[in-house]
Amino acid sequence: MLDIDLHFGDGTTNILKPKDYVTVHNVAANRREEYLDEVRDEMENCHADIIGISAGFDNHEDDWGGTLFTGDYREIGRMVLHAARRHGGGCFGILEGGYNHQVLGRNVMALIEGLSGE
Repeated sequence: MLDIDLHFGDGTTNILKPKDYVTVHNVAANRREEYLDEVRDEMENCHADIIGISAGFDNHEDDWGGTLFTGDYREIGRMVLHAARRHGGGCFGILEGGYNHQVLGRNVMALIEGLSGE
């Protein structure tokens, strides 16, 4: 599980951490390039056959986190898709939210496009 929400996913971690077949990675970087590099590194080293995303969009430049651009969510989706395909698996996202409703829809769509290979 890749958690890209600004806030640490306590609930997700509480539910999944006891499972020995699940790894939860909360992205800790707060600068854009470091953030994307951390996701890239995690996906390049991922050996899962299915990858879930706790998809929070509050890290967007126009939201609380102020870190990512809309296109970055598309790129994150692509990284997850390629990692899942490398192992013959799939991927999915669970909407965590975002606070700026003016950009939320575009960000969600960008992630979906990345996950679908567009």
